[in-house]
Amino acid sequence: MNQPVNILGHVEIQKLDKFFPHAGEDLQVLEQINLNIQPGEFISIVGNSGCGKSTLLRLLVGLDADFQGRILIDGQPIQGTSLDRGIVFQDHRLFPWLNVEQNVALALEKSPLSKTEKQELIDYHLNLVQLSAFKKAYPSQLSGGMSQRVAIARSLVNRPQILLLDEPFGALDALTRANLQQELQRIWQSEKITTILVTHDVEEAVLLGDRVVVMQPHPGRIKRIVPVHLERPRKREDYRLASIKNDILRDFQEHADVIPHELDQYKLSW
Repeated sequence: MNQPVNILGHVEIQKLDKFFPHAGEDLQVLEQINLNIQPGEFISIVGNSGCGKSTLLRLLVGLDADFQGRILIDGQPIQGTSLDRGIVFQDHRLFPWLNVEQNVALALEKSPLSKTEKQELIDYHLNLVQLSAFKKAYPSQLSGGMSQRVAIARSLVNRPQILLLDEPFGALDALTRANLQQELQRIWQSEKITTILVTHDVEEAVLLGDRVVVMQPHPGRIKRIVPVHLERPRKREDYRLASIKNDILRDFQEHADVIPHELDQYKLSW
């Protein structure tokens, strides 16, 4: 099944501010975020806990419309959630009573496509994540890495313009994480879909991203954007990647990864 090169997925974030109510006041968690993401670009966002990375992703998904500024997708203001934006969370969120094929098919439940067309899309994306042989398996029969690959297939099966990844490999062991990072590189090169990854892992951000957005906290704002002008596929042992990673890590030496005790309740949602 030949897939067209994605020509949509242009994201513009303009003068974005976000506040949460706290102790009778408005607590600012994002301040003047400006970011222009080109169609097909892979953007990594890194920063200390509390810098607003996950909040920014929730706004891009369309789960929260309470913000100041503008978020434009292909020139149009964002309006709620959309099948044009797929998301993968740290928790794969598969339904245990459905097999792999059925879990992926759920994303096509409201699609106007014919049964045959849906099956072609499911088969294509299971092959893309190298799980065709496990289509009848249930989540309990899969490893954590395989479950995340199912989640990626489910997020892509609607042919979204944008893929959003919120710490997708954070709960996995180091070896599985490294393998899935390589898999994600391969999938992105195949699909050319606009991808935005939120991660605490600077090495992961540099390995995968065309640009790395470095954020600083209290309130969350962009400190700088670091381009990664290295050919793909990338190898983690490349000394040039290590040099960029170490340069970015120096930014975090200026901001200890500490959240005031009274803000702990927001840590997971930020």
